[in-house]
Amino acid sequence: MKLLSRIAFILFAVILSACAQETPTVAETVDFASVCDQANEGKRVAVQGYLRLPDSFTGDQSVVLRLYENDSFAGTPIGVQTSFGSEANQAEMVPVEYRDTDLKIHLADGSLLEFGTTAKVSGKVYYPVVDQDFDCGLENPLIGR
Repeated sequence: MKLLSRIAFILFAVILSACAQETPTVAETVDFASVCDQANEGKRVAVQGYLRLPDSFTGDQSVVLRLYENDSFAGTPIGVQTSFGSEANQAEMVPVEYRDTDLKIHLADGSLLEFGTTAKVSGKVYYPVVDQDFDCGLENPLIGR
């Protein structure tokens, strides 16, 4: 039985290490309209736009921000999976009742990106498994200006 427990522990450790995210990197910039092209699935791309909080979300670990092509926030956004925290590429936690102006993102260079400021986001393209207000998203983002 001890051997079985050790094997289970080793398998768990291997699976856990495989799930660890790699360090986000800068990617080649693509046009906003082509980010969700099927050819980009699983690839890291970079795109310029304006980040916004969703209308609502649950949880306190992360949020899928919405990236819009321009500051009118019209059209279909791109999702940007973002952790809450005070480290690079993380959003500060917002109050329970929040406004767009509560959005503040820590950039890799140590500066703070506030709502209404253009951002360049690099991330790995994925497609949501349930219906969302975005067609594709970027995971493991690197957020800059």
